[in-house]
Amino acid sequence: MPVWYSPDVTAAPSAHSASPSALARFAWGLVWYTVLIILWGAWVRISHSGDGCGDHWPLCNGEAIPVGGPAKTWIEVSHRYSTALYGLLVVGLLVAARRAFGSGHPARFWALATLVFTITEALIGRQLVTLGLVDQSSNPLRLLVMPLHLVNTSALLVSTVMAAESISFPAASPLPLSPGLRRVVLLSSATLLVVLCTGAIAALGSHLAPSASLTSGLAKDLAADSHSAVRLRLLHPFLGLSLAILGPWALASWSRHVVGERARLWSRRVRYVLFTAIFVGAATLLFLAPVWLKLTHLLLANVLVIVGAVAFFHASRSQ
Repeated sequence: MPVWYSPDVTAAPSAHSASPSALARFAWGLVWYTVLIILWGAWVRISHSGDGCGDHWPLCNGEAIPVGGPAKTWIEVSHRYSTALYGLLVVGLLVAARRAFGSGHPARFWALATLVFTITEALIGRQLVTLGLVDQSSNPLRLLVMPLHLVNTSALLVSTVMAAESISFPAASPLPLSPGLRRVVLLSSATLLVVLCTGAIAALGSHLAPSASLTSGLAKDLAADSHSAVRLRLLHPFLGLSLAILGPWALASWSRHVVGERARLWSRRVRYVLFTAIFVGAATLLFLAPVWLKLTHLLLANVLVIVGAVAFFHASRSQ
């Protein structure tokens, strides 16, 4: 568990449930397992393993265990089994939350939301495989499915974080947001969501048309016969730059409206992660997107979602 994590364990659990601290550790472990699965899913795409099981789902080439399959088959099937385990853990979280907390507690709601987004994530993954929207497929439908996949993944991660924090701070009651804070939250969330969606398109464009240099990459971006994902991938760095411009204003406005030391602490952490992600994103572009920088950039994007969700939790709860 991260060293900065300090749950509130003042509320006593029911006699037949795990202690809040144990359940909170489990929930936060699930948050980081979510990030691990997201990164492994990116590696499936980067390593050209998305078609490792053909168009079969949930079986892999018609087998539960593809003995003798190539490396890309094992990369794909390991991702499937890790997500299957994830689904079982989410069900366990929901059951534990319902046993530990009474009707109407936020932990119950967010655990259920986590399960819902887990199911939709699996359905989107199924469609990617059965429709052949993997590896080098140039089907225009990927321009819709890739951002949709990322939006669902982000919603899943936010739900998991909110469940973990609701369990960690069971006595923190939800409070209505002030109009000013609501505007900041909506604008910041919408901007981040658009940047993440263009990031998914940029990742697809770089996958379909990797560049040997910045000039050759720009030529592909401007070529009329390039795939739409390639021609649209420039949107991501430009919109990412908008975060660098709008970010300080949004965070300053946020700080004026929030109360409580925890909310202010997490606001500062959002700032640190945001500018680190922008810096790594610029390096990824300049160094022609090596694999380790792609994964680091994706990791930071997910950490930004996590710290943003925690900041929102504490800004919208009683202290």
